[in-house]
Amino acid sequence: MLIRQYIIPTSKRPLPALGIALVLLSTLTHAAELPVETSTQAFELKLGASRLIYNPAANGATIAVHNQQNYPMLVRSQVFAEDKTTPAPFLVTPPLFRLDGQQRSRLRVVHTGGPLPGDRETLHWLCVTGIPPQSDDAWAADKEGKSAAPKTVALNVQVSVQNCIKLLVRPSGIGQLADRASSLAWTRQGNTLNANNPTPFYMNLSRVTVGGVNVEQLQHIAPFSSHSFTLPKGAAGQVQWQVITDAGGQSRMYQASR
Repeated sequence: MLIRQYIIPTSKRPLPALGIALVLLSTLTHAAELPVETSTQAFELKLGASRLIYNPAANGATIAVHNQQNYPMLVRSQVFAEDKTTPAPFLVTPPLFRLDGQQRSRLRVVHTGGPLPGDRETLHWLCVTGIPPQSDDAWAADKEGKSAAPKTVALNVQVSVQNCIKLLVRPSGIGQLADRASSLAWTRQGNTLNANNPTPFYMNLSRVTVGGVNVEQLQHIAPFSSHSFTLPKGAAGQVQWQVITDAGGQSRMYQASR
């Protein structure tokens, strides 16, 4: 730590105002240079699935939520459109509730109105946030009125992590993803690999290889649309791919016919 000594004149004459200002400014400047130590703790709730398939003909869809902490948390949920910003016409119940430590509950998602395409899937996002308790939060008190928030939490910088998963609205008349995952059509042009999705399903690619070489920066392909990927340098040969299944796992490996 840098300590700087200042000598104040013993004369009865007062120190000029400019001198006082310089002393104070120098003191504040060096105080600001001192390191500040903080600790950050992130909080996240675990959801029971990596995606939620919603049938418009049903009365809603449910998903489990688990508080893995040893103290209660507030659970806040909302559904957004594909851009993850615009609120979507879905209601999550309960939208805000307390979930005790090491406990599980269920969220119910219900479409509240508005037209939905009947010939293809539509993509939305179910976002769930876990809010940790503060020592003075009334909602965090136990049955005896004592705070259930741990002291260590109150001393840390708290960050609530929003967990968002795909909410895929799937009309019952379009069939099942597993029956159409092999339908992607691939073409190559220079260093570009083009994928065409002629199906009504979102194809969530988990792995694509060309001649055994992995293609990077994968993303989903919307129904009846296409997307281009950059071919790895020197990659040549047959295109193979896997998609993420409704259960969140990987499908079998598919390969292009030529």
